[in-house]
Amino acid sequence: MRTTTRIQARQDTLLVGRALGGDADSYGALVDRYSGRIINLAYRMVGDRHLAEDVAQETFIRAYRALRHFQRKARFSSWLYQIALNLCRDHLKSRARGARSVEREALAAMDGGETRSGAPRQAMKSEFSGALQMKIHELPFAYREAFILRHLHDLEYEEIAEITGVSADTVRVRAYRARELLKKSLASQVDTYWREKEKKDGEKQG
Repeated sequence: MRTTTRIQARQDTLLVGRALGGDADSYGALVDRYSGRIINLAYRMVGDRHLAEDVAQETFIRAYRALRHFQRKARFSSWLYQIALNLCRDHLKSRARGARSVEREALAAMDGGETRSGAPRQAMKSEFSGALQMKIHELPFAYREAFILRHLHDLEYEEIAEITGVSADTVRVRAYRARELLKKSLASQVDTYWREKEKKDGEKQG
């Protein structure tokens, strides 16, 4: 475990202990620390911002209700990811086949940024990001979670294995296959993005 992650895990365990002792502010601190990550994870898994927010809210409610059962030797963050992914899986299974398609929101917007008028490069980036989100959502669930946790949330293979309940080698294979599928399906968008980027760079220099 990386040093920063190890320190954060210790802090989380301390906050959990205080929350179990009746300190509501300590649990609030955990919510503040992880709410953005859980919403982001849920959004990328289900492709719907409003549903992602519902999943995140339910994740923290369930975690709080089950807090006494949390094994403090484990990582609180991993436990939260487990709960969130299980909820995502349940929501996806319950969706009707004719459910509305994935929202074409830019990933930059998910991080709080907005595409500004008069900013063609940002518009291109947003369009590409929207296409990426669409293709991520088309991945099989196991590949999707491995790709998101590894490449978008930057978790180590061992922690992802802890979250998903499969071996680190299996996670590594799934993340690789997901990346290859995305590279293949997004090849034309990638080419267009870089071609337009070079064009705009050239116009700016000229």
